[in-house]
Amino acid sequence: MVLLISLLLIFLITVVICRAIIKKQQIIGRPPIPVVYFLLAKTLVLVNLTFLILKGLNVNVVRLFAPIELIEIIALVFLIIGTVILFLSTLKLKNDLVFGLSSSESHHLQTKGIYSLSRHPFYLGFLFILFSSCLFNPHYINIIAFVGTWVIHHFIMIKEEQFLNSQYGEEYIQYTKRVTRYITL
Repeated sequence: MVLLISLLLIFLITVVICRAIIKKQQIIGRPPIPVVYFLLAKTLVLVNLTFLILKGLNVNVVRLFAPIELIEIIALVFLIIGTVILFLSTLKLKNDLVFGLSSSESHHLQTKGIYSLSRHPFYLGFLFILFSSCLFNPHYINIIAFVGTWVIHHFIMIKEEQFLNSQYGEEYIQYTKRVTRYITL
């Protein structure tokens, strides 16, 4: 199951990138934070995804402890929820999916659907997925990579919000009053 979902994630990312290339759509924008930290965040994501794929392939890695079955079930729930959130946010973004800040005038502020529950559902989905990786494989490198990913992406979110505020002004301010950064209940 973990391998299947991991492969689904890889397929989803590949489809999004290929679709952007075919449509000659901008997919890489200006990093909202210094490039070295932006690249570090993406590298840390790959570390977590590697541990997740190793779990899916049943490759045993040295762990801080062997998770009990309940923890593995919780990890699977986080993985499924994160994948669904990531998929829904990708569908909602369509042509507006850019890694970094977009220089295009054709992008729209997303406030409906999954974006009415979280201002950053794409990142939230990935955080759930990466957290599941730590539950499945509680290795100190995996945990450090997750914490680093979350901290750096939190700063990315703040910078993206500043950018959106400058782009959309009052419309974005009203949106932030209704919807929180992570999860609006």
